[in-house]
Amino acid sequence: MQTRQEDPVVALVRMFAGPLAIARYPVVEVVRTCALHTLPHSSSPLRRPFNTIHASMRRWTHEDRDIVTPANDFLYLNAWIDLSRGPVVLDIPAVEEDRYYVIELLDAFTNNFTNLSPRNAGTRGGRFVLHTSGQRPTGDGAPVACPTDLVWLLGRVLVQGDDDLARAQQTASAFRLDGVQGEGPVCVRQWHESGDAALDFFENLFQSFADLPPCDDEAAMVNALERVGIRPAGTHGMLALPEPVQHGLRLAYADAQRLIVAFTESRTRRSWTYSLGLGRYGHGHVLRACIAMKGLGALAADEAVYATADFDEAGERLDGRRRYELYFPPGELPPVDALWSLSLYGADRYFADNPIRRYAIGDRTPGLQYDADGGLHIQIQHEPPASPSNWLPAPAGGFYLILRFYHPKAVFLEGHYAIPPVRAVEA
Repeated sequence: MQTRQEDPVVALVRMFAGPLAIARYPVVEVVRTCALHTLPHSSSPLRRPFNTIHASMRRWTHEDRDIVTPANDFLYLNAWIDLSRGPVVLDIPAVEEDRYYVIELLDAFTNNFTNLSPRNAGTRGGRFVLHTSGQRPTGDGAPVACPTDLVWLLGRVLVQGDDDLARAQQTASAFRLDGVQGEGPVCVRQWHESGDAALDFFENLFQSFADLPPCDDEAAMVNALERVGIRPAGTHGMLALPEPVQHGLRLAYADAQRLIVAFTESRTRRSWTYSLGLGRYGHGHVLRACIAMKGLGALAADEAVYATADFDEAGERLDGRRRYELYFPPGELPPVDALWSLSLYGADRYFADNPIRRYAIGDRTPGLQYDADGGLHIQIQHEPPASPSNWLPAPAGGFYLILRFYHPKAVFLEGHYAIPPVRAVEA
């Protein structure tokens, strides 16, 4: 007699739904985030109608939980753009010469297809017309072709320090979108959330095909699942599927989540890992899914590189019950043309609350103390050190670090710069 795990229907569903869950995970995350930011009943502070910009007036802290692994160095701009009814115009204001900003544009598959920053958009302001391949842009703006009707605009305006906040707010508030107000994709408007994580995930996954049809890489998996009655169009009602199909979906969801979590961390337990393929993934479904889980909205490497540390130099998982040090020797600070920043996140992938409300340390941190020879020691621990000037507070439990390089120099992109390891310090 076959056990449930040996049931051929369960096995078929698990075999094909697991890889599909990995490939489609970023789309589901985009749809979830878009629904959170646009649906009328949402309580998100970022909620705005399509084709309008929300400009944050403060830097994000542990209280902000809309998007995982945010940076604390910027005022964020957030907008969901619906191009289904025609092009949308983006106006970028004049920006001070020394203020870094970037307007990141992502398609519904999390491809960072365009970035507008001082390097290509200048600091004097400009107009850009966002359109799809089937639309003819009109007006006097520079055309920007978009791969999907749904576009996520995620902007960042640098805050130089507390005394710069008012000027940064003025700049952030001056970015504008102009276009017909869209309703957004059906899969966003019908976002399904019942509390059953696995079946909700697949409900939303299959609903997404109505607006974002299966890619070539997904077609064989979708065709196989059609054989057991799961179809990529219409309302599915996962609870109405036969019990073996539901069980296979639950197993597939668990398989996919375990694999994505495992691949977000260094399989060699090295202190730092990073990829130069972020933002433009091609057929790299696992990398795309990992970034959607641990860094949704990542910029492409020509704009920024994100190095992640889950382990210390000895290969032990980072934990606030221990003390750590990150030491940059003289002349070995992160090589960037814009800025660098080291951020700390709790196991839930958001900033951790701390008594001095410091969530990152970087080249603009007030009061940072350098050694006489130009070296820099950063103390990473839960308990306050004797001097807090170089302290990056950690929670009492597990955490991870992200070191961001904005406009990384060639020496880093070409592999000639090694990030110093995170070292545990004996009490």
